[in-house]
Amino acid sequence: MPRTLCLVHANCQGHALRSLLEMKPAFNRLFHVRVYTNYTREAIRQENISACGLFLYQKLDGSWGELSSDSLLAMLPKDCLRFEIPNLFFKGYWPTWASGDKSIDFADSLLNEFLSRGLAPGDALRVYERAGPALLGDVWGIAEESLAEAERREAACPVRCAPLLRDRWREEQLFLTVNHPGKTLLFHLAEGLLGLLGLGRLSRSAKRAWRHPDDDFWLPIHPALKRLLGLPFAGEGRRYPMFATALTHREYTSCYLACRNEGVKDLVAFLNHLPRDFRPAA
Repeated sequence: MPRTLCLVHANCQGHALRSLLEMKPAFNRLFHVRVYTNYTREAIRQENISACGLFLYQKLDGSWGELSSDSLLAMLPKDCLRFEIPNLFFKGYWPTWASGDKSIDFADSLLNEFLSRGLAPGDALRVYERAGPALLGDVWGIAEESLAEAERREAACPVRCAPLLRDRWREEQLFLTVNHPGKTLLFHLAEGLLGLLGLGRLSRSAKRAWRHPDDDFWLPIHPALKRLLGLPFAGEGRRYPMFATALTHREYTSCYLACRNEGVKDLVAFLNHLPRDFRPAA
């Protein structure tokens, strides 16, 4: 019996979800998957829409035109299964992350402000390391706002991740970056979808074998949040995966400041080329 096409219309999270669903043999017997990355405005071929038997999508409003969710849903075959999936995002671990700032990857509003006021990178690093509530802001309020936004985003989704996030975000690190959920949330989402399809859960061996596609870069968390938010995993000496190497929050911040000071926007590319034994100057 030929397999049915499953279309995933989502951001980079769609690729992680696809690789997890494909770890389930029962899913593979029924579906073959094609991921379309929504934020790049990748057009979906009409023959794929016509052949779609399962459509998984992150909601896009009418401003996306023919790629809006309502437009795509209207074009699907009547017997196509369709499930909205959450667009997972959390700012609580990174309260100074600057939304919409394209001056550098993972822009930090506080560090950018220090440099704009004329502080040398070394001085900015020293002030940033000692930052408390007066500089980091209402970290509890920022986390709560992000949790509430997560709940609003997935209100219409049949599988919800926000309750798990709210329950466990302080016990374990559930996001690698603001928009890259970790294994716990992705396992929850994949197993929820498999349950809707009557296909059961992922096996323990599948979970152990699965490699997160974004696991080579974890955005470091300010060590002050260990005390301010009670995050046991945000210690000062922790090393975070950084492609070929691993850096502490201080070392990462030193790289960020050097790139920002030199006008380097592609921080991720810079970090991706660091040697395994790289350690920035003090």
